[in-house]
Amino acid sequence: MNVFNQVLDERYEQKRELRNRAVRMADSGMSWIVATLPPEQRLLKFDVWVRRQLEESIDWAWAGKDKERRIEQCRVCLERIVLDLWKRGWMLDGKALAGHLQRALDAVAAQQRTGRIQDFWAYFKAAVDRYVGSNAEELKEEAMRAGSHMSQVLASMGALKALTLPELAAQRAGEVLEAKKGKGIREKLAQARKKAKKDAVRDGQLNLLLSGISSHG
Repeated sequence: MNVFNQVLDERYEQKRELRNRAVRMADSGMSWIVATLPPEQRLLKFDVWVRRQLEESIDWAWAGKDKERRIEQCRVCLERIVLDLWKRGWMLDGKALAGHLQRALDAVAAQQRTGRIQDFWAYFKAAVDRYVGSNAEELKEEAMRAGSHMSQVLASMGALKALTLPELAAQRAGEVLEAKKGKGIREKLAQARKKAKKDAVRDGQLNLLLSGISSHG
């Protein structure tokens, strides 16, 4: 095998691993990790994943009928961690970012179980706001290692650097102007959400129809 064919084979294996990884992430509900997805799709899937983590980690009995609204409120608040990372230039992405968000939620949940939280919303905001600062050294080192590793991987594949989740979140927050002309990330995200809702309604109607056919069959 000559050098040229060896390089092609290596790139093929790398691309195949990326595809396999995308499938694994989709199966685990973390498909937002796949950097090759369109930015608006990554953000949409990220939002869904964060809401799920919030719903599963926190006891929402205190919220009563406002549970869904409170979860969304906390989802928006939790994104401050992502934006704080971006502001410091620490572009953690993928499993590393997911791990820190889950760790922040686990800390809140553990405190909640003690029964000492009087005002959940106030405590949650304070915990989110201090997370990056309290873990600054660890986050900085982790971001530097991850940045170096990803640069090497992408360079070996001849690929362009995809935007990290912190960069996408910053665009959505309006803190960074898009360099390219055309629709901004928030407009694309709004369209993606509308499509997701339509697809959900369509799938629900189809399932209802199939259920009716089955019951009369």
